[in-house]
Amino acid sequence: MQQEIQNGKVKWIDIENPNKNTVEYLKRDFNICPSILREYVPKIKRPKVEIYKDYFFIVIHFPVFNRKIRKTTATELDILLFNDTLITSHNGSLPELKKIYEKCNAHELAKNYYLKNNAGELIFKILDKLIDTRMPMLDHIDDHISNVEDGIFNGDERKMVSEIAIVKHDIISFRRIMKPQRMVLEILSRNITKISDSNLTRLSTEVIGSNIKVWNTLENHKEMIEALEHTNESLLSYKLNNTMKILTAFSVIMLPLSLIANVFGMNVTNGMPFENQPYGFWTVIFFMMFVTSISFVYFKFKTWL
Repeated sequence: MQQEIQNGKVKWIDIENPNKNTVEYLKRDFNICPSILREYVPKIKRPKVEIYKDYFFIVIHFPVFNRKIRKTTATELDILLFNDTLITSHNGSLPELKKIYEKCNAHELAKNYYLKNNAGELIFKILDKLIDTRMPMLDHIDDHISNVEDGIFNGDERKMVSEIAIVKHDIISFRRIMKPQRMVLEILSRNITKISDSNLTRLSTEVIGSNIKVWNTLENHKEMIEALEHTNESLLSYKLNNTMKILTAFSVIMLPLSLIANVFGMNVTNGMPFENQPYGFWTVIFFMMFVTSISFVYFKFKTWL
């Protein structure tokens, strides 16, 4: 699907799910380089900026959280930037970009704001908005981290192991997608004057600043979840050690009983020492309980129990 909006000399063309017809259209109407056309439809995993005489070709990715599978994935945005024309292309719907387009299409004020002077100004305003809309995703991760923290200190350490793994996976995916963005934005900022006469320093600085803000927030989340993971592991180890200590103590306590039972169960010449006494059996039981009590008191004294 292809949509077009224009304000004066500035034009924005948005293409959803590009295909072979899109490639032919770009080749015919914009004389795009064949090397770009060959890779325009398939997904491009590596973000980049290619600078040509009259236009830039930009590939940039944005993280998108899929609530059904609880996973962060990358959405690719391909950009062809001319002096007065911006062509954006993406597979599937990019909700934030769609909102900007629909707002420009429905409101004259928004159209005059975004499509004001040239396409360079337009793309910086769009990128700034798209990067800012990553903050709610970071807020979602922050909420998840808070839930993990509550779970850890409420005694659900075992359950939190899987939750920590999910949060760490989100952060790793987010970092992998966001990290190359700054390189793309800085290259675009340094070279935008090659196709634009306007001074876009302020806008480009704002976009890079938004990217840094998102990255710094992401770094804080990374440090927080790593600290919580360490705390959770410490609590799990502490509980496991307590369990092992108790089991070991009981094993040691039972050891004298087994020893006494084996000694008195031995087949000796004269038989059991108390076999001719009426309370011989209870004497053995008392002796066993006495040894057990002594062992228990000793362990308590040593604070092993």
